[in-house]
Amino acid sequence: MTRTPGVRCMARLPLAALLALTGALSAPTAQAVDWSGYFRAGPGLTSNSTNRACYALNGGTSGMKYRLGNECDLYGEFLLSQDVKKDGLEARVSLMTNHYTGNTDTDGKGLAIEQLWAEVKGFDFAPEATFWIGKERGRRGDVHIVDTFFTEMKGVGAGVKNVGGTFGVAYYKNDDQPNKPGHRVNFEWVNLPANDDAKLNVFATLTKGQFTGGTSGAALALRHDQSKFLGTGLSNTLWVQLSQGSAALNSNFGDLSAGSKAKGWRIVESFNGQSGALGGQVMLLLAKETNGAGVSTTSSSIGGRMSYGLSRHFKFVSELGVSQYKPEGGATARLTKLTLAPTLSIDSSFWSRPELRFYVTTAKWNAAAGNVTGNPAFNGKTSGTSAGAQVEWWF
Repeated sequence: MTRTPGVRCMARLPLAALLALTGALSAPTAQAVDWSGYFRAGPGLTSNSTNRACYALNGGTSGMKYRLGNECDLYGEFLLSQDVKKDGLEARVSLMTNHYTGNTDTDGKGLAIEQLWAEVKGFDFAPEATFWIGKERGRRGDVHIVDTFFTEMKGVGAGVKNVGGTFGVAYYKNDDQPNKPGHRVNFEWVNLPANDDAKLNVFATLTKGQFTGGTSGAALALRHDQSKFLGTGLSNTLWVQLSQGSAALNSNFGDLSAGSKAKGWRIVESFNGQSGALGGQVMLLLAKETNGAGVSTTSSSIGGRMSYGLSRHFKFVSELGVSQYKPEGGATARLTKLTLAPTLSIDSSFWSRPELRFYVTTAKWNAAAGNVTGNPAFNGKTSGTSAGAQVEWWF
């Protein structure tokens, strides 16, 4: 991993000096530093006596990999935030580092800065609005059981949000793709009144590749958040998403050289709930995406994770998911995955964390899906079983 000179220099500073410097800069108006984060890790094995395998279709739309007992990586992200108040202004600076390795062990590589931004609220001409600049990921909307953010305004940019309590706009610059710079503008209208116990969120995206052959794009995403669904304790989130050209369905950059033939739509329905000892989340996904060459792929997925509390600190968790995709003129690829996981936790509800899981996962797929593990030991096979342990913790 390449380190900047500034990072090396900072690493040599004694801890006491760093604390003193921080205090000198911010003591007059700063609040306590907040620390939050997330991580998952754990060992595993497979029936083929080889590296642990995980099972996911290598095609179709995003959001079709059911993650319980099906994550072969080690991942963590940790956020430090410092609040400062002065002269009626509320300011915050945030730094999030993350670490990823695609296997059980960490070799010290993979450490990165995931977010680094500052925001200020309370300017006299727009007291409710928050202005921000930096590397940030905003307005994320996910389905946890598939670890997918179906809306995510992510990147290096600048913007304003909460104008009038609902409106925001942001500009992003993409320099990551060699010789393919791009621009993106995101508009948002959030928490708009809808039916009883519900809010509507609207996200619009415009993109442009700023290079020879670069193209324009546009996307629109509607998200409806419903609590007390049909008078029950269930909550529901519905996404309806459209995109064309160089914009992606998730309100981000797509292929910046994709023309008007590239387009897509996606509908995602997600339910969450807890009733006594039983809790869970289920998802239904339908999508069709067409690439720049005009070739379409349809995708669908249905699945869910359920938990049942057997005692205050012990619950039984299971997850079943069926996903498939079909390229235009090609065969349908299909994958079914089932996980059973006795789990220790701080309480027996579905969302309680940390969880210490012990799992067995089995998967079956058809020949059209190919090797869904990426592990050469599974070449020509259409089923697999894995077992292991995992901790998942957010704080």
